Amino acid sequence: MPKQPTIEELLKNGSKQWNQLRKDGKVGLDHTGATFPQLFSANADLSGLTLIGSEWEKCDLSKVSFKEADLSNSYFHGGRLQDCDFRGANLEGATFEKLKLLRCDFTGAKGLEELEFDDCDMDRVVGLNGEMAPPPPPPPAVGITSFTREQRAAAMAAQQQPEQDSELPPFRPTDPPGTLLFRGLKHVANPPPWVLDVPGLRPPLPVRMAPGVSLEHLYREAVKTRMEGRRPVPDMQAIEKAKEAIIKGAPETAVAVMYLREVGVEPTPSDAALASLANDLTAAMEVEDTTADVDPRITGAMLELRATADGLEHLGELRVRLAAVQLFTSLLEAGFAPDNNWEEAVDSQEASQDLAHVASNGDRGQLKEAFEAFAALPDEVRMRRLAYLAEATAHVEAMAGGEPPAA
Repeated sequence: MPKQPTIEELLKNGSKQWNQLRKDGKVGLDHTGATFPQLFSANADLSGLTLIGSEWEKCDLSKVSFKEADLSNSYFHGGRLQDCDFRGANLEGATFEKLKLLRCDFTGAKGLEELEFDDCDMDRVVGLNGEMAPPPPPPPAVGITSFTREQRAAAMAAQQQPEQDSELPPFRPTDPPGTLLFRGLKHVANPPPWVLDVPGLRPPLPVRMAPGVSLEHLYREAVKTRMEGRRPVPDMQAIEKAKEAIIKGAPETAVAVMYLREVGVEPTPSDAALASLANDLTAAMEVEDTTADVDPRITGAMLELRATADGLEHLGELRVRLAAVQLFTSLLEAGFAPDNNWEEAVDSQEASQDLAHVASNGDRGQLKEAFEAFAALPDEVRMRRLAYLAEATAHVEAMAGGEPPAA
C-alpha cells in the first residue's frame, strides 16, 4: 500500500488541492509534530486540525484558517502571517518569534495569557487581551500597507527632534520598505511626484505639483487628492482617453487602468490591454540587474483587471529584487558601504542574513557586485527602486492571496 503523503507535502502542492482533499474527507485531522520549513500558502483551511508541537519556520501564510485548531506548544519563527484566523484555537504554550503579524484575529483563542510573542511586528492584530484593532488607513491601491499610522506618527515625532548628525542611525534590516522610504525622504522639502505611484506605502506627499494634462499627471493628482482625504473629481475627457487606451492596448494602458480606478470607474479589460501589460512586465523582469525596479502601475493594473497568471510567474524574482534593495538601503542608511565592513553588519542579525540569502542564494560575491552597483546610484533613484519594488511585489502577492483590488 503506497504511503500517504504528509500534510507538509500536501500543502506544498497548493491550498486548492489541500482544501479539496479536506472537503472530500481524504486527509486526517491529527498532524502532531508537523514541520513546515519556508512554506508559502494562501487560503489554506487548517481549521480544527491537531497541530500540537508543530513548527513553522520562515513561513509566509496569507488568509490561512487555524480556527479552533490545536496549536498548543507550536512554534512560529520568522516569516509573515497575514489575515490569518486563530479564533478559538488552542495556543497554550505556543511561541511566535521574529515574525510579522498583519490583521490576524485571535478572538476567543485559548492560552493567550501565556502565549509568547518575541520580537514580533504586529499590525492591526485583533483579540489579544481583548483590545480592538486600530482604524485602517484610507484604502490604498493594494490591500497591503507596510507603513501604519503609528509608525508615521513616530517618524514625524522623530523628525521634529534635533538631529544628531554625529551619530549614524542603527542598522535596522527588519524595518519594512514603507518605513525606510519615509526616513529616506524626511529631509526632502517637496517629495518627488513618483511617490504617488506607491500609495500602498503611505509615503509623504508632494506639497506642490507642476501642472499637466497627461493621464499620468491626472492619475497622480487623483491619488494625492484621495490620500489627503478628499474625493477625486473625474475628468470626462480623460476617462474617455483612458478607455480608448485600454481598448487599443496603448503604451499608457497601465496608467489608464489605474486612473479609472482612482476616479471610481471600473475598467473593462481587453485582449490588447492584457497583452500590453504582460509584455511591459516581462520587459521589466528581463533587465539583468538585481535591483532593477518594476513600475507598480503595471502590476496594479494587472491586479485590477485580474490578469493574475502573468504576474504570479514573476513573484519569485520580485521578492529577490525587493530583498536586495531592502538590505542595501538598510546598510547604506546605517553607514555601511561596499568598501567597508558591510558583511559583518549582514552577519550581525538574522533578518539581514535572511534578506541576503533571498537576494543572492548565499552567493556573497554576487551580492557585493549588486551592492556596489546600487550604492553608485543617486539617492532618489535608490529610493524609487525600493518603493516601486515594494509596491509591485505587494500587488503580485495580493494576486497570490486571491484578494480583489481595494475599492
